[in-house]
Amino acid sequence: MLSKYLLTPLLLCGVMAQTTVFADQSIYQKSASKPAPQRLVSASNPLTQIVSALGQDQLFVGLDKTSHTKPEYDKIPDVGYRIQLSTEGILSLKPDLILLADDSGPEATIEQLTNSNVEIIQFEELKDAASISKAVSIIAEKLHLTKEGEKLNTQISEEAIALKELSYSRPALKGFFVLQGGNGHGSPQISGSDTTAAKVLELLNIENLFEKDYANYRAVTIENQMQKRPEIVLLGNTGKFNLKDGSLKEEALPPFALRPEGLEGWPKALQPKCVFDVNMSNYLVFGIHIYADNLKLQEAINQCLAEQ
Repeated sequence: MLSKYLLTPLLLCGVMAQTTVFADQSIYQKSASKPAPQRLVSASNPLTQIVSALGQDQLFVGLDKTSHTKPEYDKIPDVGYRIQLSTEGILSLKPDLILLADDSGPEATIEQLTNSNVEIIQFEELKDAASISKAVSIIAEKLHLTKEGEKLNTQISEEAIALKELSYSRPALKGFFVLQGGNGHGSPQISGSDTTAAKVLELLNIENLFEKDYANYRAVTIENQMQKRPEIVLLGNTGKFNLKDGSLKEEALPPFALRPEGLEGWPKALQPKCVFDVNMSNYLVFGIHIYADNLKLQEAINQCLAEQ
């Protein structure tokens, strides 16, 4: 049976959603009475994280490329990048549920999947605690794990509140976020507005010094960076890649690390107070771990500032 749930935006106050709204609640309620799915394809790392946190890794029969973050996922077929999915590749895995991100594509593939007999759920962008909570509730309901979903949402809510309290316990810092290319390729790009990195800076109560200059990411000369006189800089890193078994494999990186030497090529007098290397797999995936990961980074930032 063809069924696709289009999720409508919620108008929420506070940090957590209390209810889930569907475009067609009656369709969802009818579907929720069905047996839980047994063969699941996830085409989004944040959605994969939710299923995993609910203890249902064994359901995966296919994952998008960015979801392959754990050794136990190595044997699960790769369905490609979420924006370059293949209809044949996904349907050949015989899933009974497909989880898609808001920007999953290409459009022709999504249309073909929608017209198949496989149930799909396409989620709105996960951009805050409310949208994350809603995604958790939907997936938990679908897997018949409502109580586990409620427990996970409570944990996320508590982490979000703790991060906000800690981040705003001190005055805002001035800084920016730099994306560094993997394997040393490509020019470093600095986050302007409307990026996930900008959201991370906001969570950490860091004023983005390039927010008013441009949107997205852009290469900026070191001289222009210095003129901003940042107090803190976060260097996003994907690490180096090794070719193994014909595929690219990311080296293990810690979530974050203080860089005592500061920024390369900057004079001592202009060095920011604190410079951190951060793993983009942790800090640019806006999912269920975003608040816990940033809470740990915030504690490290405060420790760095205290030692100045």
